[in-house]
Amino acid sequence: FRKTSHKDQKGNPIVKQQLLEPFVVPNFSGFAVATFQPGQNIMPPHSHKSMHEFFYVIEGTGVFQKNGVDHNVAPGSFLHFAPHEKHAMWVPQDSKDGELKLIMCGVTVGDEK
Repeated sequence: FRKTSHKDQKGNPIVKQQLLEPFVVPNFSGFAVATFQPGQNIMPPHSHKSMHEFFYVIEGTGVFQKNGVDHNVAPGSFLHFAPHEKHAMWVPQDSKDGELKLIMCGVTVGDEK
């Protein structure tokens, strides 16, 4: 397990278990399990020029925002964000479900990551 380049708005890193390093396989952004603690987020909403991102929730609950619309997620939720789709994610501070654990990966198309 290690800290990642993603940090919440307070500067706390999101912990990630990196199972496949980014771009070891061409165009594949790696495969990881990320853990968000209550109160952690990736904000403000952002997008990627050429990456499709995929998230599968395995534990806990949280909120994902896609193009300004909030979606509550729970175990079994699967999300796909296409290039240029603005997205963000967070676990409410008062979450009774504890941490949010999710599988994440992505695939790039074209020349830009």
